[in-house]
Amino acid sequence: MKKMKTVTKGKVIVIAAIMLVLVFAAPMSYAASRGDNYNHIVVQPRPQKVLIGQNLQFEGFAAPPIVYRLVSGNVVNTYPADNSNIIYNVNWPMSGAYYVNYINKTTYDAQLSVEAVNIPLELKVGTTKVSFIAVGTKLRVDTAGINLFDEDIVDLIIKGPDGQIKYDMGNDQQFTDITVSELKKYGTDGLKTTGWKIGDYTFQIKTESAQACGLDAMSDKKDVKRGGSYYEPFPTPAPSPKKENEVAVPHLTPTATPIPTVTPTVTPILTPIPPSTPSPAVSPTPTALIPGSEFLFAIIGIITAVCLFRHRK
Repeated sequence: MKKMKTVTKGKVIVIAAIMLVLVFAAPMSYAASRGDNYNHIVVQPRPQKVLIGQNLQFEGFAAPPIVYRLVSGNVVNTYPADNSNIIYNVNWPMSGAYYVNYINKTTYDAQLSVEAVNIPLELKVGTTKVSFIAVGTKLRVDTAGINLFDEDIVDLIIKGPDGQIKYDMGNDQQFTDITVSELKKYGTDGLKTTGWKIGDYTFQIKTESAQACGLDAMSDKKDVKRGGSYYEPFPTPAPSPKKENEVAVPHLTPTATPIPTVTPTVTPILTPIPPSTPSPAVSPTPTALIPGSEFLFAIIGIITAVCLFRHRK
């Protein structure tokens, strides 16, 4: 039993030793940027990104390295590093393929991928580009497509009515000396503007060269105005005053007051009558006397005669 334990213990020690050897013997594959003045290039088959304007520090190479540029399989340019294995301010054509210590298409120490710097900047609310935000609106500083290394140090330069805002104490937001990965959060999580003054603001991204692989670059400027409301409301007309006897009754149809019907006066249209042939004159038929009227007239006549006779006397 003791012998078995000793053998087992010995196997564990051997396996651990082998693992340590493999770990330390394997080439280190870490981020090309360390937040310092260099893009660190190491010996590895996987292509490593190089941006125009960076400083390159070559590490782990047997001799001062030489970068070869190939076009159509032919070497057209070479760029040797100095005695400190450094190449300053890369300014190479972006066409072609780049290899370090190139011998043939299968034998080289490292491959490089050369790109131009890209620092896009858009100010958005949601997915919409804006030039005006309301009080309290969260603003997205969209940098989608930026090709700086996440470890590079940059400044998000925000200038408002009181000058540059380096640190927003009210919202605990740092804008200067931040990594690119922290900058990207303002594009996903958004930037709080609570407590900011109403006025005009300018946004721009700028690298800190000594902490961004020696790269001195900046984005375009973007402007935004912070106002009181996002949309300009249309003025609401004042409601007309109601009479005292007007009462609003919801969901009821008001009963109409009956209106008396007036018969219109018709003006007759006179149609001219053609002249007619004169008819023979007809004597009117005397109106018949009322019964007893003849006797009454006789009495009146006698009384009148008597009065006249006396008057003559």
